[in-house]
Parts: sequence; C-alpha cells; structure tokens
Amino acid sequence: MQKGNSYIICCIILCLGFLAISSCSTTRTVPEGDRLYTGSKVTWKGKQPKDYSTLSEGMEKKIRPNTNRKFLGMPIKLWLYNMGHEPKGKGLNYLLRKKWGEPPVLLSQAKPDYTSKVLEGYLVDHGYFQAEMSSAVKNSGSKKASIHYEATPHHRYTIKSVTYLTDSSAIGRTVTQTYNESSLIVGKPYSLDSIKAERERIHAYLKELGYYYFTPDYLLVQADTTNNGTVDLFVKIKDNTPLVALRPYRMHDVSLFPDYSLDNEAQSTTGTPVYYHGMYIVDSSKRFKPIVFERSVFLRPDSLYRLSSHNITLQRLINLGVFKFVKGTFRPVRDTSRHNIIGGSPNAPATARDTSSPRFVQRAAIANSNYRRDTSLAGTYRAMVNNRVSLDSGWLDAKFYLTPYKRRSLQTELRGTSKSNGFIGSEARITAKNRNWLHAATALEIGLHGGMEWQTGNNTGGGSNSYSVGAEVAVTFPRFMTPFRLNIRTPYVPRTRMSASYELYSRAALYNLNAYTLQLQYLWQKTAYLNHAFAPIAVTYVLPTKTTAAYDSILANDPSQRASIEKQFILGGNYTITFNNQTANRIHSFYLSGNLDVSGNIAGLIIPKSDSTKNILKNPFAQYERLSLEGRHYWSIGKGKQWVNRLFIGYGLPYGNSTTLPFVKQFFTGGSSSIRAFRARTLGPGSYYNKAQDTAALLANEAGDIKLEFNTEVRLHIASVFNFAAFVDAGNVWLQKEVPDKPGSQFKFDSFAKQIAVGGGIGLRIDASIVVVRFDLATPFRVPYPAGQERWVFKEMRFGDPDWRKKNLILNIAIGYPF
Repeated sequence: MQKGNSYIICCIILCLGFLAISSCSTTRTVPEGDRLYTGSKVTWKGKQPKDYSTLSEGMEKKIRPNTNRKFLGMPIKLWLYNMGHEPKGKGLNYLLRKKWGEPPVLLSQAKPDYTSKVLEGYLVDHGYFQAEMSSAVKNSGSKKASIHYEATPHHRYTIKSVTYLTDSSAIGRTVTQTYNESSLIVGKPYSLDSIKAERERIHAYLKELGYYYFTPDYLLVQADTTNNGTVDLFVKIKDNTPLVALRPYRMHDVSLFPDYSLDNEAQSTTGTPVYYHGMYIVDSSKRFKPIVFERSVFLRPDSLYRLSSHNITLQRLINLGVFKFVKGTFRPVRDTSRHNIIGGSPNAPATARDTSSPRFVQRAAIANSNYRRDTSLAGTYRAMVNNRVSLDSGWLDAKFYLTPYKRRSLQTELRGTSKSNGFIGSEARITAKNRNWLHAATALEIGLHGGMEWQTGNNTGGGSNSYSVGAEVAVTFPRFMTPFRLNIRTPYVPRTRMSASYELYSRAALYNLNAYTLQLQYLWQKTAYLNHAFAPIAVTYVLPTKTTAAYDSILANDPSQRASIEKQFILGGNYTITFNNQTANRIHSFYLSGNLDVSGNIAGLIIPKSDSTKNILKNPFAQYERLSLEGRHYWSIGKGKQWVNRLFIGYGLPYGNSTTLPFVKQFFTGGSSSIRAFRARTLGPGSYYNKAQDTAALLANEAGDIKLEFNTEVRLHIASVFNFAAFVDAGNVWLQKEVPDKPGSQFKFDSFAKQIAVGGGIGLRIDASIVVVRFDLATPFRVPYPAGQERWVFKEMRFGDPDWRKKNLILNIAIGYPF
C-alpha cells in the first residue's frame, strides 16, 4: 500500500511540474513595445524552377536572427529563462538565466529590410538579376510576431557564351586549352557558385603544371548582361597578377625533419643530413630509417612542381601513423648551385628567407641556365604581355617538418553486450602498440582479450554460460612486402599486415573450442571512397577439446551442431573490395561491398585422398568457395529525414572434403543488425523450425550456405540527440544440400520465395556523436515454417496477451546503426 501511494505522489509531482513549466508564458520577459520573434517564411511569386528546393533552403539559411531553440517542439530553454529573475549572485536565478535558460529572441533584433537585401543578393548570385524581395511583419496575439518574405524573381539569366581573354604566353595558352573542362556551361543558369568553381578548376590545373604561386584571386570573370536575358562571360588573368605567379617552378632540394619539435626547434632541425633517393633527411636522434620516406615523398628534385604530388606527400606522411603534425614549406632558390638544407622555422612567412648562418652542402651544379631567375623581368602580367618578356622556370626548395607521436601506447577497452537471444555479457581488451617498431614506421600490436556471457530472462535463446580468451600479435608494414617493387600513386599508404592469433571459446559444461589463425593481408585505398583488402594466406586450425556427455545428448537431437566444433584446417585466401561515398551533404550515397573467400583449392590438387578425405597432419581441411555481396542506398529525403535500403546476398559452395561451409564461414540471420523480429541464429535454414526454441535445449546456431536479406528503414530526427526509425526486414538462410534432420532447409528456386521471413518495428536511437545507443522493438509479420498454412501472422497478433508479447516482441539493444 505504501509503495502504491509513493507511486501516486510521484505522478502528481511530475504532472504539477509539467503544468508549471508549460503554463509559463513565453512572452513574460518580452519588453513593453516589443514582440517575441517566432520565425520567418519565404514565399515564391511565379513559377518555381527545378532547383527551387535548393534555392529555398539557401535563402532560409541566410535569414537572421534564429528563433529560440526548441526540444520536441517546446521552447524549454526560454521557459527556464522566464522562470528566473535577474541574478544578484550565483544562486538559482543565475542558473536559470545564465546557464540553463535562453533569453527571448525579439522582433526588434530582426532587420527585415536588411535581410530582404541579403535574400535579393542571393537570388542575383543565382541568375535573377531583376529579383525583388518584399517583407511584412505578421503579428500574432499581443506579444508575438513573425516575418513573411516574398520573392519576385522575374527572369533568370542563362549563359550565352564563354570567352577566354588570354594571349600567346605559356600560361595564356594553358588556360585556353582547358576550355572543354569548363564549369561554365552554355545554356545553364548563371551562378556565382559556378564562377567560383571555374576559378578553382583553372587554379588546380595550373598548380599541376608548376605554377606554385598562382591563386584563384588572380582570375577575373566578367559578365555582360545586355543580351536580352542571357549572359556573356569573359575569363581573364588579372593585369596586376605578379610575375612570380606566372612562372612554373621546378623542385630543387627536398628536405625532411622527422624529429621536429616546436619546444626544441633548433636542435631538431640541425644535424648531419643523409642524402637518400633524392631527398635530404635530418634526423640527429636516428628515430627513423630513411627507407620509411622512400615511398611517401612524391616531390623529386629536378621535377616540375605538381599540386597532386604535394598533396599526396603530405597525406602519405600523415597516413604513416607515426606523425601527429606535418607541415611543408616552400622557398624560392636564388642560387641553384648551392643546397640549403637548414630547417629554420616552418612558421616563418612564405616570402621570408633564412637569415641564420645557413649550412650549405655543395654538390655538382645541376641547374640549367635556362631556369635561372632573371630579376630584370617585368613585375606583372600586363607588363609581361606589353614587353613580350620570356619567363624562366625558377626553382623551389621544399622542407617538411614532422612531429612524431609517442612511440609506445597502451589501450584498454571495456564493453558490455546485450543480445536478442537473452544473453548479456562483458568483454575486456588490452592492446600494447609500438608505432615505430625497428625504426621503420612499422606498427607492432600485441593484444589480449577476455569476456564472459551468460543468459538471463527467458530461456528461448538456449545454451549455457560461456567465456572466451584470446591473444593476437600483428605487424603492419607501411608498404607492400612483395618480391618486386610496387607503389601505387595514391594519397593513402598501402600496408602489409601479418598476424597470428589464438582464441579459446568455452561453453560451460558443453565443450571448449580452440582456434589458431595465421594471416597475411595487403591493404590499400585507391581513392577516398574505394578500399581493397587481399589476404593471399589465411590459415585457421579449429581444435575442439573437453566435449561433455551433456553436449553429446544435444547432438543426438541435433547432429548438425557437430559442425560448429568440427576439427579441421581452413586453408585459403580472401579478397574484399568496398566502395563508400557517404558524406553529410550528399542526397544519394551508396555503400557497396564484395567479398570472395576460397579454401583448399591448391591443397586439394596436391594432397592425395586418404580414406574418404584429404588430410593435413591427419586433420581434414575445408574446401569451399564463398561469395558475399552487400549494397546500401542512403537517400536524404529532407532535413533530418533519411531512407536507407540494404540488400545482402551470400553464396557458399562446399565441395571435396566439405559437405557444408565451416561453421565460422556460414551465414547467420536474425538479431540486432539483421532481421530484428527474430532472435539471433534462430531463423532457418529454409522452412525448418526447431521446436527447441521454446525450451532451454536450443544452442541458437542455425546457419546456412546461402543467405538473402533485404532491409528498409526510415530515419527521422526528433530533437537534440534523439532519432526515430521505422523498419521492415526480410530474408532467410538455406543449405546447399538437404539435411535429413532439417526438412525444408535446402535452397530451391521454385520454393525459396515462400520461405522468406518478414518482420518490422520501430526504434529509438540516441546519437551522441561519439556513440549511438540503439533500441529496436520488432515483431514477425511473416514466418517461413508453417508448411501448407498461412504464413502471414497479422491475424495472430495479440498485443494484450503477455505470452504472445514474450515470444513475439523482440527488443534489440545495440551500439551503432544496424547498417
């Protein structure tokens, strides 16, 4: 009785608190003669263009001020502000007014006339040269107001012609030759953004040809709008462009300082230089071997300066993973017969020269007299054209200052898990890392991990408590370790990873499973979106120990479980390619991944058959081919709204020694990142239904050689860190060959569609940027197993029945999005 009264009192207090807050007037602190600004609206007079939504969104972003922030549609911060008074100290009023609350945004803070001019300018920048914008204040009640803006765009100007006003000089011819790649397209609407893009395009093109000092500001695009609604554009180099920007440059010396420290600048930039493959390395502490930089520096002496080589060099040096800061400086060379490799300060102005007593290293002069700087040349582009001055090439010295990370680090990680099959657990992981093993930017990682898992609540997930322990040693080289030299021209460092690991997985009172793995991987990234991972060698040895009589009794009822701990070798390799172009501002983005995994092909050709199988060290080895494909489409359908579709296809073909795929290579379905209406590993294969799902005898290891899965999910941003989702999942797994103990498990083209399971539900996601906590509640819509019966189960839904809810409402708690 006391507990019930406490509950009632708490409810009353919460209700009164909510009423107190909601009844607080949002206009209580609005000064007399002013109004609370509640927002603005932009309307369009006339026919809307195809890009109206983009134009409308752009105009809305330029409107100021912003209204008071809201949570779930309520201005809670404003309410808190209104509850307080002007503070006289650090008490409650101070918290309400200065910390928690937000003062009202007033109509007097808005400037409709000025904002109208800003919006009008925005339309002019997009081709509406005669655009007009009007504004009107709309009062609401006695203390609120909003502003309505109306745009009258009139005619939109399009591009009639594009002319490049250049001369016959080298830079003039170069600019003219790029006409076919222009961002200014005849017939398209005039846009200031396209003009900016054209200037950036020409600038990037010139930087690839050695014009180091050229910038987009040296380009001028003039518009003639006197052609009856069209625009003639004229692109030219500004007359006052300095001569230094009109000269292509070549590289003279490239120097690296891999032990640079701002706290000890003088010492870290001096020392005996090492000349190695065209570059000078000053590393008095001998922290890095010169070979580290051989495949990361793409700027070479006597070569033309190229922006792409500059960027690749910077990104490669950062991607080595041993430097936390990388800064490059370039200085013009006055005397190409001498070589200044003193570091100096990387923060000195770009035009400054080293004034300290420089250390010069003499070597045979490599400078061609045609590249010598002629100080008598004209100073600007116009003077050069008028005087017909011939330009020389010039030379640049490049210096890269590299600040290393600490060599060693120790990382610990503790995580908790909750599975839809009723298991909860925890895992601890510790990793020791040496970023610069053997002074070669080679990463040495030694990791230990251990975890426990136990079952709570109902026993439909089956099984027993378990624990796992493991260790891994991995070495990652920042290059391809191959018999021949291979260095892909890409900003990303190619890597070779060699690893050895051991894991023990123990299910209490059932069995122990030991797994030993050796792997050689080549990892590389060609572009920002495309990744490759190739493992020519991937060897796993699975060894079961300590199987118990209790487990043997389970095998008697479900012999297919024996495959989960079968002793065998897995000898093979795999290749994975991934494309992912997801960015924040992209409307349509895609994730595509493909994996090919093979095992036992070469061994199967070499090793003779012994009895019924082919063995290595008296143990059989797996033979199979496995292909998986995954595609996702992310569609941004509005602000804070996204529609995601995913398709997964998996196909495995066991042969020779294997009748099915090894357990660790089989496909599973169900669970928090799959078909969420079914518990993990309880669905399928095919139309097979294991009645032990309703008891504690099920080990929840249903798997297949073939998998087909489709997911669709709509995601909506609610407020703050809260997001809502509605989803539908469909799919199943099948076996290549029928198993007598699992009728309906074989994949057949004439029946697989009838065996598709479907489920759906809703979800809440708490997205705190660094971590996403996900709650998905799902229920089956269609089950694959009642043969000859109606498989859609909508009529059987009984949300008021606790037994039905316990069996059919599946709550998935997970970290991160499902896909």
